[in-house]
Amino acid sequence: MRRILLLLASAAVLTLPAAGVARAQSHRAPGYLVVRDAFSDGGVTGRPVATVAVKGFVIGHIAQEGAVEMYHFNSGTGSLAQVAGGVVSRKAVSYHGRPGTKFSGSDFGFRGVSGVWRVVVYGAGVSLYVGGEGVAHLHGSVSYPKTDGVYSFNGGRFASMPRGVVTRRFGNK
Repeated sequence: MRRILLLLASAAVLTLPAAGVARAQSHRAPGYLVVRDAFSDGGVTGRPVATVAVKGFVIGHIAQEGAVEMYHFNSGTGSLAQVAGGVVSRKAVSYHGRPGTKFSGSDFGFRGVSGVWRVVVYGAGVSLYVGGEGVAHLHGSVSYPKTDGVYSFNGGRFASMPRGVVTRRFGNK
């Protein structure tokens, strides 16, 4: 009887660390993206400064002239895109048949929380805070490469916005 108990206790001690490692790998921390004072060439009609697809949240601000397209991909009631401040116009848009809203103006903030979001930001003076799991496409200025804002992934060092498009995954996978 003692041998069986000792054998079961030993097996439990050996399997607990493996279970802990498996749990830690499946529940890794979310990734983060921070963009500060960014712009790309062409302003509102040029290439997007950032295109983000994320399961999590997006909070941003456009200090100068800009536009943001926001698409919420959750079914059911979920949260809606929110915009505050500045002079902002609103227009219905679609992405692959999915409805969204395009907000244009200057000096306004926006946010999308809780769910899966696709957010495309154009203009100048763009700041973004993104958290969760997703992918980001960033593009800075070709004409002014060192003064076009900065970005950081997962708390890393800030770097100047890229001259070409940089695509990077963040979060769990």
